Amino acid sequence: MRILMGMPSRDSLGGPNACEPPFVAELRRAGVEVEEEVYVYGERLRKTNLRHRVTTVLRTARALRRRLRTGRFDLVHLNTAFDLKALLRDVCTVYIFCICPSKIFLKFHGSDAHLVQTNNLVLRLLSRALLSRVNGIGVLSSEEKANFVRAGVNERNIFVVKNVVKQGMEHPDPEFARRMDIKGGVPVLLFIARFIHSKGLVDVIRGCAIVRDRGLDFVLLCVGDGPARPHAEAEVARLNLQAKVRFVGYIREEETDQFYASSTMLIFPTYFQEGFPMVVFRSVAAGIPVITTRIRAAADYLQEPDNCLWVEAKNPALLAEKIIHLLSNPEMRKMMGRNNRDLARQFTAERVAEEYVAIYDQLIKEPR
Repeated sequence: MRILMGMPSRDSLGGPNACEPPFVAELRRAGVEVEEEVYVYGERLRKTNLRHRVTTVLRTARALRRRLRTGRFDLVHLNTAFDLKALLRDVCTVYIFCICPSKIFLKFHGSDAHLVQTNNLVLRLLSRALLSRVNGIGVLSSEEKANFVRAGVNERNIFVVKNVVKQGMEHPDPEFARRMDIKGGVPVLLFIARFIHSKGLVDVIRGCAIVRDRGLDFVLLCVGDGPARPHAEAEVARLNLQAKVRFVGYIREEETDQFYASSTMLIFPTYFQEGFPMVVFRSVAAGIPVITTRIRAAADYLQEPDNCLWVEAKNPALLAEKIIHLLSNPEMRKMMGRNNRDLARQFTAERVAEEYVAIYDQLIKEPR
């Protein structure tokens, strides 16, 4: 089995750059021949303009076509998403190399539910043009699969897949609290994500103000950066929470282990349409409790109260009640931690790669 894998560039942000390299390494360890080609997906560390993005799309599509003409691949696996920008890029790409005999599999790292079921004729035609040219799509949650089925996509061509999740550290750094200027024994609340409004950072800050007013001690670590940061910092100042909140800034994925391992719980009231929120599952692997919204893959794999507590998006008062409940129940936190470490074993590279190989084998054997 020979696979041409469209990979995120090393300077891209988000989950794919964290989960795809170990996945590919495991495929190779299992005997699958994998060759890689950069297929730009996700936000970049450095800003780019429209002209540069269009040029990159065309250059990447031509590079893929050259690889397909010079090598015999059974399947092309492209990491992408189902949103407007990615749709335009993907349609262009698959039509540039659509004459290739290889099967095509698209893994959607998130999908826009409104785009999936849009009434806009042009967007519907573009979606149909893309999906008619591929042999299978991978989505990260049962909710997304149901959205595509309702939109008329053949259920046989849709696979619910997983991301590889790095397993958590067994022993946190005893110096972590000192480096973060946190007094010993003070609970650490973790928010870690790209700072965009739909991830819920401002709601976390407002909820923490309620927790502070109830007299509970804690420190909130805000790890990341992005356009929502100025609003978040202004909200901290307005609520006089400077003593309780630390803005850590952007931390590279490979350097985040200690933040997960040293935190008391993850607070993540997202309403962003990502399929498999990696910060939730990295927290699960670290064995810490999670407070999050019942969205997509989180809803598929997590249960309350075994693994998490559910909250509604944009509801700081409810969020505060759940934080207070966990802070006041250390035995519940321990129970959640044990359960989450057990749950994380579903997402090891070995387990995930085995499931993908079965999907690839099915697609390759099917007639065109």
